[in-house]
Amino acid sequence: MSYYWSLLGPLALSVAVTRTHNNADGRWHKWIAIWVTVDAIAVMAIIQHGLFLGEWRAIFIAITNFVALTSAWDSIPWLKEHGSVNPTRYYFLWALFWGSLLAISLSQNLALSWLAMEFSTLASAALIVEMGDRHSLEAAWKYVVIASVGLIMALIGIVFIYASLRFQGLLWTTLDYSNLQNHYQSIAPVVRELATVFIVSGFGTKAGLVPFHTWLPDAHSEAPSPVSGLLSGILLGLSLFTIARFVGAVPVAAGDALSGSHLLIFFGTVSIVIGSLALLVQHDVKRLLAYSSIEQVGIMALALGMGTPAALTAGLLQFVFHATIKSSLFYGAGHLSVRYDTKRIDGITDLASGSQARSVFWALGILALAGLPPLGLAYSEWLIISQLWIQHSYIVAFLTSGSLTLTFAALTHHLIQNLWGPASPSPRTHPTSQQRAVGGVV
Repeated sequence: MSYYWSLLGPLALSVAVTRTHNNADGRWHKWIAIWVTVDAIAVMAIIQHGLFLGEWRAIFIAITNFVALTSAWDSIPWLKEHGSVNPTRYYFLWALFWGSLLAISLSQNLALSWLAMEFSTLASAALIVEMGDRHSLEAAWKYVVIASVGLIMALIGIVFIYASLRFQGLLWTTLDYSNLQNHYQSIAPVVRELATVFIVSGFGTKAGLVPFHTWLPDAHSEAPSPVSGLLSGILLGLSLFTIARFVGAVPVAAGDALSGSHLLIFFGTVSIVIGSLALLVQHDVKRLLAYSSIEQVGIMALALGMGTPAALTAGLLQFVFHATIKSSLFYGAGHLSVRYDTKRIDGITDLASGSQARSVFWALGILALAGLPPLGLAYSEWLIISQLWIQHSYIVAFLTSGSLTLTFAALTHHLIQNLWGPASPSPRTHPTSQQRAVGGVV
């Protein structure tokens, strides 16, 4: 059965939301979450054979649907905490964003991948605007402008590729990844190099690779927390794997400095270093998680840049572990920022003396993100560093290991402050009237 059936869930939800008049009812929110859960289970049954075979598309669809269903369930308490957000618009845009992520996962065509990525920008930016204050509007505008510039760069590269193969007369199917892989030698080497630079840089902007990352901390910190989970956990990784699919289909000579592999390793290394250093100086809990995403995307880029079977497997594991851990932490950060009436790390303190479940959940998530063995990211990161060592990339391995050490130190420092720091005065379990007026962001 075709994987494209998985798009029916978000399409049906987007239509149903616009035709229902009681979207403010909490019971309706639960029915939406149940629908997403049932859809995810049904799609899992459809793609189970592909999962057993280790097909990338099947894995992308499965992890996207898993994070989507957790996001849908987290949206229920989140909407209660942010009463000014219109549920109809929120769920309509959320369903479109979910659908765009599945479209990226499903795409077998470079042009369709570009279109799906552009659509994801519009849907997610509109969700950021739903927060309803000046900071969210500014973050959404910055996101749209920078991401659009990046996607224009990618489009230029796509035009170069299409122009070189237009003699085939296949129209849009010219840009199918299978066709590109079979006929890439018909593209002049210099055109391949230029297209690779444009496409890696352009899609790298959506992936949050340094130096194209400047939109990411603002957008992720201002977005609704259930949306931040999808943005950070899914969209960044899918954008990066889109680059990998293009680089694999239209290779440039390995010795060329502008090959896709070299560019991924370079941008990945810089992203790891900058992301880990930024963690040391963050004061906003959601920005802390956003900069961690930059570092994590850099680690994935290293794996995809190496391109060996073991490295690709490690990169895929990194994507799956990061999506699960980071989305959960964004959900938690959203609720903590409402409870403590602040997003500042030094304001979210003394968790250990409060809810035991909340403090354990937060501690496990941060320690997993920091790479503490035997939690998932420790395993995939060790695999990636070992592959760097096997390939004699000693400088990159040293920079990566040092950056991961800094990451562990920074995240554990912030965790200790969260758990046992001096208690903040009068933490609140509900947002103030002023918070509701601005969508719950202080």
